[in-house]
Amino acid sequence: MKFMLRSSFALSLVLAASAVLSAGDTTYYVGHMEKFVNIQFQSDTDLETIVGSTNKATGEIHIDLEKGEGSVNLTVPVAGMTTGIAMRDEHMRGDKWLEAAKFPDLTFVSKKVKIDKDKGTAAVTGDFSMHGIAKEKSVTATWKALSKEAAEKAKFPQGDWVRFVVEFEVNLADHGVASANGGGKVSETWKIRMTLFACTSKPEKK
Repeated sequence: MKFMLRSSFALSLVLAASAVLSAGDTTYYVGHMEKFVNIQFQSDTDLETIVGSTNKATGEIHIDLEKGEGSVNLTVPVAGMTTGIAMRDEHMRGDKWLEAAKFPDLTFVSKKVKIDKDKGTAAVTGDFSMHGIAKEKSVTATWKALSKEAAEKAKFPQGDWVRFVVEFEVNLADHGVASANGGGKVSETWKIRMTLFACTSKPEKK
């Protein structure tokens, strides 16, 4: 019985340890598969609610728990954003809106990252760029390490996995996009929610 209790306790320690982020400077990569990226954006007005999404993003997230610091560099292609209506998507990517041909990507590059390892949060300040205009933005992200057992059971690629979630708002006018072009159906401020699964192994080149 004592042996069984010791074995059970040892196993629980192994599983717990496998779900803790590495204490040193570790790089996690975004963009392995579309199912690991879920980005939603929403516009609300009295006339219409627009809910869009994309499953395309690439980038790197560095975390150093010992120093409580890190960095973020993400890229989201405008071409991958959809609202569920083809004609509306064409307008969104067109000349009166995001001008995808001229400005193909949304990007975020951090300037400062302060990590609270006890709360599993990160206060991130950086430049968010849309429509070719960068504006400084501060957000709070939450993160949670996945246990190796859970990742393997879900058939994730090999490596250590972390789930990141962040919510923030974007004012279109700050990036030279006029909401008036939507005839009152597009709000000036869009709500954004990003859920990203990132891994220590690099995505395979396509």
